[in-house]
Amino acid sequence: MAEGHDSSIEDKLRQAHREERKWYNIRGASRLILWLIALLAVDFLIDWGLFAKTQMSGATGLSLLLVNIGILGWVGWREWWRHLRSYDALTTALEVEKRHPGLSSLLVSYMQLKDGPASDQGNVSQALINAMRDQAIELSRPINFRDIVDLGELRKIGGVAAVIFLAFAVLGISNKEHAATLLNRLAGGNAEYPTQTIITSTSQDSVIRIGGEPVITATVDSNGVIPEEGKLFMKEKGSDENWKEVPMRPGRESANEYSFQLKPVDRDTLFYIKIGDDRSDEYTIDVITSPRITTSDLVLQYAEYMDREDGKSDQLNLEVPEGTTVKWTVSCDTPVSSWEVLVPSDWGTEEGNAAPSPEPDPNPEAEEAADSAAGEEGPKFRSIPAELDESGTTATFEIPIEQALRYSFRWTEKENGFTYEDVQYGVKVTSDGLPDVDLLEPREVGYATPAKVVKMQAKGTDDIGLDKAWLVYSLNGADETKVEIFNFEGDINKTFDYSWKLADSIKELKPTDRISFAIEVADRHPDREIHLRRTAPRQLTIVTPEAYLEWYRAEYGSQIEELKRSRNQELAAQKAVTQIQAEEDIEPVKEEDDDESEE
Repeated sequence: MAEGHDSSIEDKLRQAHREERKWYNIRGASRLILWLIALLAVDFLIDWGLFAKTQMSGATGLSLLLVNIGILGWVGWREWWRHLRSYDALTTALEVEKRHPGLSSLLVSYMQLKDGPASDQGNVSQALINAMRDQAIELSRPINFRDIVDLGELRKIGGVAAVIFLAFAVLGISNKEHAATLLNRLAGGNAEYPTQTIITSTSQDSVIRIGGEPVITATVDSNGVIPEEGKLFMKEKGSDENWKEVPMRPGRESANEYSFQLKPVDRDTLFYIKIGDDRSDEYTIDVITSPRITTSDLVLQYAEYMDREDGKSDQLNLEVPEGTTVKWTVSCDTPVSSWEVLVPSDWGTEEGNAAPSPEPDPNPEAEEAADSAAGEEGPKFRSIPAELDESGTTATFEIPIEQALRYSFRWTEKENGFTYEDVQYGVKVTSDGLPDVDLLEPREVGYATPAKVVKMQAKGTDDIGLDKAWLVYSLNGADETKVEIFNFEGDINKTFDYSWKLADSIKELKPTDRISFAIEVADRHPDREIHLRRTAPRQLTIVTPEAYLEWYRAEYGSQIEELKRSRNQELAAQKAVTQIQAEEDIEPVKEEDDDESEE
């Protein structure tokens, strides 16, 4: 009989344990459902209201999903799984006795001693154990062990969970596209939520030349809502500045096509378009800047007659002597497909044609664009193609410089074909000036006999180098005779002497003959006929020896008289100074010359 009751108590305890697990399962599932629905609602608000509108990637939705899993795992453990323990008869008996204090620990004692006293409890009477077991069976017979939990307590939370779950399911079914998009984005996809306004096409990523004015366009579905105005958002690429907002209005011909023309763009720009409740992706306008000169090496090949080594320069604005051939080697930071040198159309077209003849322009459209600016008067510039290296970044060209030159560069960028023009540079020309010559001796005209030897001293100077000197003379205004008398050999500053014996050069001189002579020098310029300079002519009149002696004496006497007058003036001045010193009681100062004479 006791064994049957033992199995009955054991079954009732198992039933109580199952009821307890059921209670925790219902409560945990209900709370987990409430948290799940709340999190999905929050996910939708965050993703739709923030992530989707700011075009964040699918990784943000995936991170949101991981946060949700973490929260639901914590809720499930705290509210559900930690309470689901395995069956233990003693623990369940304690739960029953908590519910029914009248058992007075009989049920716990019953489960502890149902197999008899333990080996270390030899002093426990079996009779007492049997009596306790009978009493426990008797008292537990009318008790329902399953009432250790009350399922009625879960009706409210379970009902609320069921109602909210059904409501959420109905909303999801009625908004299938939104729900599917949310689940897709939570899984890491880049799906977009449906909108009332649907942008069907927009301007995409583009590449423009610096200063370009691109037109941004957008088209919306004519079957959706068509707002009166859209918005274009822009900012510099890579900057932290706020988005700049400008309106986009539909065109007159089509109400669903919007456009906005940007002002000249000189930096890489990000943009996106928002029309109604729809928003486009972000796109980039890449601005290709004009090539920039990085290095310039110029070789100056001077005219051969200058006899100078080649010069060097790294300046694009420079000054060179006329006749110099300049060879440019210029590098830029952007590969180009063509490199042209623009010079004035009328430069180098005079006699001699200093500039090389232009080859056919590799970029006729750019040439037409440059020429159109000149109006009806014709093009103001013509191009000289430069030679490019394989990389398209270094050009070489050379131009003989005979006159001042204004020039600039025109590039055609290799990757996109954009054409750019550089600032203007200049080559100033230093003309090879005429040489200078000065006849130092004799300075004045005079008389001479046929046996006269004229001793001359002349000085020649030039900025490049002198060549030769000539004596040029004529008799009684007749044709000039020119005799080479000195070779400068390229000196730029040289004084030389020359003695001219009249009788050796001019035969049969007679009194009253008049000789005019001068010194003429030339520099080493190839155009010898114009690169000459002559001194002022000196005049000599031929007289007899007697007349020459009389003239000499008269000239000598006049010079003596001039010396006397100078001496008298000096003595008068000295006397006046002495008188002033006496009047002012100033001790006269003896001159050093006077002291020496006294000694």
